[in-house]
Amino acid sequence: MSFQLKKEYKAALFGIITIILFIWGYNFLKGKDILKHYNTYYAVFDNVEGISNSTPVKMRGLVIGSIQEMHFRDTDRKIVLKVNIDKEYFIPQDSKIKISGLGLLGEKNLEMELGFSPEPAKDGDTLQSVASGGFTDILGNTQTQVEELIVKTNALMTKLNETFSAANQKNLGVLLDNLARTTDELNKLSRETRMMLAENRRGIKNTLSHMEKTSENIHSVSEQLTQADYSKILNNLTESTENLKNILENLNQGKGSMGKLMKDEKLYENLNATLESLDALLKDLQAHPKRYVHFSLFGKKDKNTKQ
Repeated sequence: MSFQLKKEYKAALFGIITIILFIWGYNFLKGKDILKHYNTYYAVFDNVEGISNSTPVKMRGLVIGSIQEMHFRDTDRKIVLKVNIDKEYFIPQDSKIKISGLGLLGEKNLEMELGFSPEPAKDGDTLQSVASGGFTDILGNTQTQVEELIVKTNALMTKLNETFSAANQKNLGVLLDNLARTTDELNKLSRETRMMLAENRRGIKNTLSHMEKTSENIHSVSEQLTQADYSKILNNLTESTENLKNILENLNQGKGSMGKLMKDEKLYENLNATLESLDALLKDLQAHPKRYVHFSLFGKKDKNTKQ
């Protein structure tokens, strides 16, 4: 009898454990861990395409909960999401739940955008909902930009075709030929320059050596000037200045020949008259030389010459 009772206990215990594991597995598959404590929030959307039960709710990439269930509301024909969020996370009262599109295949995630209110959202509150477009919506928004890009690309191709027309191709060919010749001339000049430098390397070295010696000499002269006795030079310069001053004072006072010439007006007039007479004599000598010089082969005077 006791043996049968123990057997029944074991069967009941196994059944209870099985039921507990089933309930836990069912909730786990739905994204709910029965070992954790959650706050339940609601969000209302017009369209939940790409969203399903157990879709994770993320906050900046971190999974903080999941969708518990979804149902259609007849009153306004919208979809209500029931979301379980782990209680360890502080959710401000003005937070938003956003459906964000991520992939090319249309899969979407639920994102919690935290607000700034110091008051927490209470269990059972309905949070603001925000729906953002997926990848296809992004492509739809950029369609105009793509069309404009295509138009600009076509215009660019037209300009390129005009640039490379038959007439322009000929001009372009001439330009490239001239460019090639110029490049050849530059290469030739470069080679000649290198050869000239190689041939005159010794002369260049000598020139640089001379320049170095000249620099050393200039440096030596500079040092000598630096070490010169400036007081002696200044004394000589002062003495020369005093002598020049005395000479000028003598001239101003009429001393000496130059001073008398400068100050004695009568001497100046006599000298000027003498110079004028000498000038007249030279002019007459040039005009009538025979008056002053007589030449004769026999040493006799010319009878026809009038005295």
